[in-house]
Amino acid sequence: MKKITKRDKQTIRFLKWINKYPVWWQLICTPNEEHMNMQLMRTLIKQLAKEQLYEIIFVLLMVHRNETYVKDISNAVLLDMISENWAEKKKGRKQIIKDILKYFE
Repeated sequence: MKKITKRDKQTIRFLKWINKYPVWWQLICTPNEEHMNMQLMRTLIKQLAKEQLYEIIFVLLMVHRNETYVKDISNAVLLDMISENWAEKKKGRKQIIKDILKYFE
């Protein structure tokens, strides 16, 4: 008998979540969904966080990236993270600049 891995358990939990919330899953995966709005986006993100389905939050944001209420989140989060870490010893400005340059290699 094959041992169920931790990843298998996560996948099974995720599939059960999809089965329990098929309408939410459809909203998450359908770009330009007519029913999607900022309030529903907030609700979905809160529910996904509550269920610890963090990866799906990023899927949700990417699928709906062209919505006006989602477009600027990447820039806002990036600038917030940079400003919080700019003067830190562990990951300060030098490392941030290295990370940016690495992206362009």
